[in-house]
Amino acid sequence: MLNNVPTGLNLLVRNVVKNHPNTFNCEVYRKVVTRQAPIVWNGEPTVGGMGMLDDDDESEFKYECIGQGYALPAETFQASPLMDKNDANVGYTDEFRFLIEPVAEHSNQPGWFEISTHDLVYLLLFDGVNEKPAKLCFEVVGRETTNNIPPFSTRYVCNRRDELDVSVNTKDEK
Repeated sequence: MLNNVPTGLNLLVRNVVKNHPNTFNCEVYRKVVTRQAPIVWNGEPTVGGMGMLDDDDESEFKYECIGQGYALPAETFQASPLMDKNDANVGYTDEFRFLIEPVAEHSNQPGWFEISTHDLVYLLLFDGVNEKPAKLCFEVVGRETTNNIPPFSTRYVCNRRDELDVSVNTKDEK
């Protein structure tokens, strides 16, 4: 009986994330190492005979889209400085938290994914004028949960990666 609680909670979270008015459409990209090595261990090239520790040190890689989804900001409010016009706050930290759900509902459907550390999440910003959206990039650096019964409902801790943002030129620009 108690096992049904987290499953129901996860279904509720998914439903809220998909239908919330503040939810962003998003694309999730995963780093794929392209460097070749004579020895491969667990599907990854080795470094000088040693097992692969993390892909942060790789110099040859590319990002592949693993799917589309929905991302809902899930910040806990903290006091933070206001802009000069008192119309927005600038946030209290460099970390952002999101609830992220794939478009596909089940793991046996195409387009379903599970987020891993170092995945890139692009929030798609449509302005109603351009066909292509601007994209704000975030990197997943951690995961946390607010319940203590598996399967956990996961909240993703992200850092901004503004060097990877994709902007869109408006038709009015010269």
